[in-house]
Amino acid sequence: MENLTFDQLPQAVALLLEKVSRIEKMLSGLPIENQQEYQPMLTTAQAAKYMDISMSALYKLTHRKELPVYKPTGGKIYFKREEIDAYLAKCRISSQEEIEKEALNYVINHPLKFR
Repeated sequence: MENLTFDQLPQAVALLLEKVSRIEKMLSGLPIENQQEYQPMLTTAQAAKYMDISMSALYKLTHRKELPVYKPTGGKIYFKREEIDAYLAKCRISSQEEIEKEALNYVINHPLKFR
């Protein structure tokens, strides 16, 4: 960082204000949910939007008990964001390379036994 003289301060402050203004413009273009505070519990609509699925698909997941829900008042359904993340993470599909490695390891560790 360079040392500024007293005469350079107005120019440096103007530059900083310009940069802050650009950052504010960039942030104002973000969707509202990105600007809000982190919410650990989500409503049905928020959970569907977070997962990028329809409400119907979300209700099917809850009906099949694939995704845990919370009903504090016995009516409205809530979801824990970290449980949604865990559900999404467990739905991972292995790559072809991973499948081939697993198959090779199985063949090496379980050789055919001739009678």
